[in-house]
Amino acid sequence: MIAYFDAFLKAFEAGHVGDHVHLGLWSDGMTWDDALMAMSVAHLDAADLKDGQRLLDVGCGLGGTLRLADMRLNGAELTGLNIDPRQLAICRRLAPARSNRFFWIEASACALPFDDASLDRLISVEAMFHFEHREAFLSEAARVLKPGGRMAISDLWFNPPANEAEARDLHRLQDGFAPWPEASPDWDHLIAHANDAGLTLRDRRHLTGDIGPTWDVIGPSRDNPNGRQTPVGAMRALHEAGQMHYDLFTFERC
Repeated sequence: MIAYFDAFLKAFEAGHVGDHVHLGLWSDGMTWDDALMAMSVAHLDAADLKDGQRLLDVGCGLGGTLRLADMRLNGAELTGLNIDPRQLAICRRLAPARSNRFFWIEASACALPFDDASLDRLISVEAMFHFEHREAFLSEAARVLKPGGRMAISDLWFNPPANEAEARDLHRLQDGFAPWPEASPDWDHLIAHANDAGLTLRDRRHLTGDIGPTWDVIGPSRDNPNGRQTPVGAMRALHEAGQMHYDLFTFERC
């Protein structure tokens, strides 16, 4: 299970946070809720959704992104997949607002329980860094997508630390947001792997600069009273040092 979700789930049940479990995509004049929704919308737009499609959200969180998909589609099959049954229990409270159907599945992103070429669209919002193997996930995504199917996925990753301070920040971040199996993946290699699996990269949006205001909202940079840096503070420090990257990738199945 993801360690920081213990506190997040308590905050959700207390009504302090909503059903979007990711960083915000900010522009001038936005509120926190606006920015969270904008990030989900960016993924849904990149996926180019159509009525009647089968859409899978891998690492679906509390269902916020599929809730937005339900508001723009008709006759679609909307499936959320997660390894955490606590999150899925909250997702199952959702009822479709239109003529769509929700399905919620407990499974691994690296072993998708779907037939070959059975899905029209796949999204994954800021979840890949929790997956055990990005390569296995990309191969599985290629397998389950139909020819011409589209996938919109985002990843949050870091350059290898350049000094001891950055190494400490990265360790603190991984410790606080565990599991985080590989913080510094080689995305050129991963894109080549996706291509070999049958996925063609159609777009890559660098969103790093647009998530900056997030740090002023989600938590303090240091614990009190001892002044120890928090995981949020470590992520902020790496972001400000230019060591953090947030990319939205759009792939098409050949």
